[in-house]
Amino acid sequence: MHTSINDEAHQSLARAWALLDGAEYLARQAAQTESDSSLWLLAANSILRARDALEAIYPDAAHVGGDDSLPDGTGQDLVQAAARQLRNIPQGHETEGLSLVLSHLVEAEHEVGGRFRP
Repeated sequence: MHTSINDEAHQSLARAWALLDGAEYLARQAAQTESDSSLWLLAANSILRARDALEAIYPDAAHVGGDDSLPDGTGQDLVQAAARQLRNIPQGHETEGLSLVLSHLVEAEHEVGGRFRP
C-alpha cells in the first residue's frame, strides 16, 4: 500500500511532537536532579514552546501515536530528530504556521545544546 505525501507529512508532524514531548520530559527530569536547574527549566520551556506551537497547527499530533519508537539518546538527540522530521516534510505539504514551530525549535536546539550530555 502506498502512503500519500500528505499522510507522510502528518506522520512527520506527529513524530516530531512525540520527540519534543520526550525531550521536554528529559529536560524537566534534569531540572529536578541537576545543580543548574534554572538552566534546565529554560531548555524545557523552549522545547515546550516548540511542542505547543506544533500542536496548535496540528491538533491531532498528540493523539496520532508517533512515539512508539523514540530513539535512544539525550534530549538533544530528540530535539534534533524532531527538527529533521519537520524539515523533511515534502515541499508543498507544509502546514501553515510551520515556520513558527521551526523558529521555536531553533531556540530549543540552542538551549539544549549546552545542557544535554551524551
